[in-house]
Amino acid sequence: MRALTGALLVVLAASACSKARPLQGDLTQPVSWEEDIAPLFAAQCSSCHAGATPAAGYRTTSYLEALGPQSAPVAVAGDANSLLLRTIDPARADAVHAPVSGAYDKARAWVVDGRLSFFRSEAHEGGILNPHDSEFHSNLVRERGWNFATCQSCHGTDLAGGKVGVSCQQCHAFQVSADGTTTCSSCHGSPQSPAPPRDLAGNLSSSARGVGAHQAHLLGRTVISATIACSACHQVPAAVDSPGHIESRPAEVIFSGLALASGANPTWNGASCSSTYCHGGGTNLANDTAFRLRTPVWTAGTSQAFCGSCHGIPPSTSAHAGVAFPDCARCHANTVSANGTILVSGPPDARTSAHINGAIDVTP
Repeated sequence: MRALTGALLVVLAASACSKARPLQGDLTQPVSWEEDIAPLFAAQCSSCHAGATPAAGYRTTSYLEALGPQSAPVAVAGDANSLLLRTIDPARADAVHAPVSGAYDKARAWVVDGRLSFFRSEAHEGGILNPHDSEFHSNLVRERGWNFATCQSCHGTDLAGGKVGVSCQQCHAFQVSADGTTTCSSCHGSPQSPAPPRDLAGNLSSSARGVGAHQAHLLGRTVISATIACSACHQVPAAVDSPGHIESRPAEVIFSGLALASGANPTWNGASCSSTYCHGGGTNLANDTAFRLRTPVWTAGTSQAFCGSCHGIPPSTSAHAGVAFPDCARCHANTVSANGTILVSGPPDARTSAHINGAIDVTP
């Protein structure tokens, strides 16, 4: 089936057949996006409302885009006064839209009678892909505690199609156990770690914002610190269905713990963080001007973390006057070796180090 139908993985098909509302629109031929509206809009609307710069920023080339922004939908199920209908209503259309007002009757049947049905189905209610519909697929699976067992009965244990031949993986990249239960790694990360890669969209490259430097922080790819806990940048949910977890996408950055050490006051602008303790922020290094890079770009790779990036070698503070690299171990013997190498021990997923741990290591 079509790409958007991959999102049906989260609908519990067996129970949906028995408890969902009746088919939307006319029960024998419900007006739907796939069968009726998509081809209509392709012929009447998409010459202007498509591409990189669509008219008024509105596209009619996919179901979700045709509904409009989630915060200000253009089409509202059952609402004859929806902006979409007002715009192409023959009685109200302006000069630009009057030529396409012939689409009004069918569009009205879709919005009002069909209640924005996505497709004709005897298993799923038509608003299954409409975020504003009570039968939206995430609402249904949430009611079942995010268990995918019934979805798997039709879409396969791996949710790749099963007996109905509709792959849920077209839109999602879930990794779900055979009994349908979910873990932190079901939606992002891998069986070895919940930290991306894989992000929610299935991206594997660190150039994707959902992937970025997650693994670099968790596994210390540059081997200059211990593992940075997820909680330093995110509020870690106690369970998959904890409030604010799945509903908050992209994941909200909330600094705590190590990120705030030494009085640091970090910020995140969507591309990079600044003033975090981990990258030289805080009162201890406030007067150090010899650093080279304290605002690394999240998606630019691990080459941004190196000795001298967060503080000078040595820092340009009075306490370090007359000190020259690699004579760091004279005062910081638990942090740096005699040749200037940062001391890190333990396996990759459980490394320990006195470097970047929130406390200044000054040995007698």
